[in-house]
Amino acid sequence: MQIELLDTFLDLVETRSFHRTAERLNVTQSTVSARVQTLEAAVGARLFTRSRAGTDLTTEGLRFESHARLLRRD
Repeated sequence: MQIELLDTFLDLVETRSFHRTAERLNVTQSTVSARVQTLEAAVGARLFTRSRAGTDLTTEGLRFESHARLLRRD
């Protein structure tokens, strides 16, 4: 799994905003969206719910978060 996918995921968990994550990672918002879609396809589950109010983790996203944090420690 690519490091930038995990970094994008973990930043989005923190900010709950595609826009803020894009700014913090110095990429476009469409890049953040593409990375999340790639990660969701690799995991085989939807990781976030998206709405005008913001972005929240799904149950699968919550489970994946702990794995992502472990992977980033190595």
